[in-house]
Amino acid sequence: MRLTIHLPENLGEELREAARSRRKSLSSLAAEAIRFYIREERKRRAIDLMLALAGKGNVAPDTLDELDRMRKEDENRF
Repeated sequence: MRLTIHLPENLGEELREAARSRRKSLSSLAAEAIRFYIREERKRRAIDLMLALAGKGNVAPDTLDELDRMRKEDENRF
């Protein structure tokens, strides 16, 4: 997929330097960063779900199944 983004100048320079130091293209480093962000957001949502359910005192029987499904979905995407 081709995508055009606009970054603040300083962030673009940081990206360029990070790519150069890791001997990666800008595209591959940006893709890696986006994958990381998406993965971390999914983890955060799963943790929020667990905390919300735990705070209710009763945990639905399928809670662990749902968390396991979310984990597997995340692993399969990346």
